[in-house]
Amino acid sequence: MRVSILIAIFVLAALTGVASCASMNATQTAPPIGTFLDVGGQSLHVVDLGPKDSVRSPVILIHGASVNLRDIKLALGDRLASDHRVILIDRPGRGYSTRSDDGWKLATQAELIKGAADLLGAEKPVIVGQSFGGAVALRYALDYEADISGLVLLAPVSHEWPAGIAWYNNVSGWPVAGFLLRRLIIPTYGQLAAKGSVKKSFAPDAPPPNYFEKSGLALLFRPHDFKANAADIANLKTQIAAQQELYVTLTLPTAIVTGASDATVSPDIHSKRLAVEIEQASLTLLPNTGHALHHSQTDAIAEIIRSMTGSKT
Repeated sequence: MRVSILIAIFVLAALTGVASCASMNATQTAPPIGTFLDVGGQSLHVVDLGPKDSVRSPVILIHGASVNLRDIKLALGDRLASDHRVILIDRPGRGYSTRSDDGWKLATQAELIKGAADLLGAEKPVIVGQSFGGAVALRYALDYEADISGLVLLAPVSHEWPAGIAWYNNVSGWPVAGFLLRRLIIPTYGQLAAKGSVKKSFAPDAPPPNYFEKSGLALLFRPHDFKANAADIANLKTQIAAQQELYVTLTLPTAIVTGASDATVSPDIHSKRLAVEIEQASLTLLPNTGHALHHSQTDAIAEIIRSMTGSKT
């Protein structure tokens, strides 16, 4: 019995050490690349690119679930920064941003992003959100429509869907099992499974070369980051169900872009319905394109954003 206990302690210690090394390696290979703003008592990791005096409206890019600001910077941020002021923010609790206990709320995330925009003096921005970031962008528009110039939604989560969520996102919120999952399993197993998940998300497109490394995806598998991401996903459906009835009140210019082959966020359930409900919405359905359309269809999406930003009067 004592031998079994000693073996269990040894295995637990070994797994903890491996997990700790994996988390440390993630922060070393993908360190912060921006500055930090104190917004509402939280520290937000922010990257501010491009000319501050551009004649075009500034652009705020909101990343999706499981990734951090590096993902959307890699796809769109650097490209748009040639003639736009582009602001990227690690959503609260993700990447290098902190968050409060209610940081999973779409309204809280939108409020903090709005606070960062105000501190930076980014007036009347165009808000761009991808996937989960699209849900945050919609909340931003519902709460602060008068303060933005337009909305660009890339494969957004906008409506209640029939299926559930991955088991590990639920288990992450359990007191004991969640702690063990985040501390012992996810830092090592998560990284082994990640590349397969990336291929599925991009399909039928291929991920960019060295996407895992360039996007800093390993940051997700740190215990606190994984916990925040899982809470975001676990609490999303009820919030979407509550806010989807309000989309008909939006009157701002809105561009919705989605991949016809998206197997992650159904175009029929989300984008197509949303395009009918928002008065000034346009829908662009890209053929043979998957969920990560901001990477595979960058040129087309950059032009759609540029058409929305226009020239400031």
